[in-house]
Amino acid sequence: MMLFSKRLGGTFKIIFNERYRDPTLQLIVPVMIATNIFFPAFLAQGDFRPFALVLAGIPIINVSETLTFALALRNIIFVLGDHIFNNSIVSFLMMPLKRTWLFLLFLFNDIVIPYIMWISTTLLYLVSLGVSLGGIVEDLIGVFSAGYFFSTAFILLAILKVRSPGATALLSVFVLGSMFIFGGLGEYEFILSRNMEDILVTSPMNPYIPLLGYYITGNVSFLGFSVFGSLVDFILGIIFIIASLIIFKRYQI
Repeated sequence: MMLFSKRLGGTFKIIFNERYRDPTLQLIVPVMIATNIFFPAFLAQGDFRPFALVLAGIPIINVSETLTFALALRNIIFVLGDHIFNNSIVSFLMMPLKRTWLFLLFLFNDIVIPYIMWISTTLLYLVSLGVSLGGIVEDLIGVFSAGYFFSTAFILLAILKVRSPGATALLSVFVLGSMFIFGGLGEYEFILSRNMEDILVTSPMNPYIPLLGYYITGNVSFLGFSVFGSLVDFILGIIFIIASLIIFKRYQI
């Protein structure tokens, strides 16, 4: 058991140092905190407005979330993906660990650590801002967490199948960008036209839009659509991770 722990710890250290060598963490963590500036900016217009907090938490507008996703994308595509493309992944496969444990170490370093950095800095910033950590904040965290897990799991599966960093990057940007942007625009039109069935069907593409609709209109149905969309994203993320593990365990040079 002690020998296994030593091997696990040693492999984790190698993977971690490759992803987060100095000064990566020293730069990214302060930037994540500082780029939450849109929270007070959107809440500065007089009375507290719930929809303003949701709007400030949408990726692209929220630079911290965008940076978190970009960091995970870099880890998966341009670090792990580069190892796969150049066949240097064999040096990791030869380590005295089962492939399942090695996969979990890659998963933790590439996806979980950026998420931990995001949620810790965001909660710290909101607490310092005096925002209550209930209701809206829980909804925002849930929506982003599901979307982040779905997106990164999709990218991980894509790099293991395509085995090309460039092609995977293009595929990921096209698929995920189309879902988030065009899906969001479609949901917005459905909300305006009160087309509830179509909102439910398209909600996994961008659960932020029905969440924003709920906090603007107070219509509880929109909150249900957002929860449903996030749940679908989370389930799909699990499926992608399981499929990625199967591919990784069968990986051959």
